[in-house]
Amino acid sequence: MSAMKGVVLIMALVFLLIMTLLVTAMLLVTQLSHKAAYSGQQQLQISQQALQQHLQQMQLPSDSNEDAIESMPTCPAQYAAWTSAVLRCDLQLLNTETYSENRYFYAGYSSLVLQQNLALGSH
Repeated sequence: MSAMKGVVLIMALVFLLIMTLLVTAMLLVTQLSHKAAYSGQQQLQISQQALQQHLQQMQLPSDSNEDAIESMPTCPAQYAAWTSAVLRCDLQLLNTETYSENRYFYAGYSSLVLQQNLALGSH
């Protein structure tokens, strides 16, 4: 009878060991899926934040000519004859980069902006 109790005890311990391993594996999979879902959400937030900053940067008027990639002698789609001496067109490249706090996530946007300004002091 004592040998039978020992076998039952060993089988119960093996069963508990297997159940512990299964529960540990399930918890690990759950934790990994939670991290994957959170990383997707964090990347989406970083992308949205970068787009918002980029749109704000495009809204701000740039008075300086130092950001211009190229100053065009004539503006595209210029139809009125009187505008040739009055308007100045600058082509600008706007870059926006945003990183997460831990630098794991990145989002960036680039735009070419054609800016028309009045050429003052040309007379």
